[in-house]
Amino acid sequence: MTGAVFFSCAVCGARLSVPVRETRPPAQGEAWTPLDSPVDPCPPRMTAGTFAQDPEPGRISWGPPPKGFGKSRAGHGPGVDLVLSPGDLVGTTKIPGRWGGCCGPAGHEGPNLACAGCGAEVGLWIGDCYTWLEAVLDGRLVSRSPST
Repeated sequence: MTGAVFFSCAVCGARLSVPVRETRPPAQGEAWTPLDSPVDPCPPRMTAGTFAQDPEPGRISWGPPPKGFGKSRAGHGPGVDLVLSPGDLVGTTKIPGRWGGCCGPAGHEGPNLACAGCGAEVGLWIGDCYTWLEAVLDGRLVSRSPST
């Protein structure tokens, strides 16, 4: 595990997370599974205060970077998305029309979280009855800074 970091929007610099520490994502069987959970809704996949590189990079179809942002990837490299507990997000807003699902957002409409500072589509909140409860930040559009 590394020291605590926080994530910011690579477009405008607004903070997008509380301080979190990197860990490995839970293996199947180590975390609640969506449909087998005895509680409704399912607890977050990641423990509060932690993040991990998405074990399924590219499972979300991210659109092109915002106009003028170019093709840089904010230091995380191609295909690196970051999974957090939704409660660790700050400075994001819902994108209208992309919050669909039967019991919560399913993530089928693409990114549904925008940076509150500039509107860049920075992530996805997933939390339907058949999905993990998690937030996924687009590795192209966030930067990592040490927490002081």
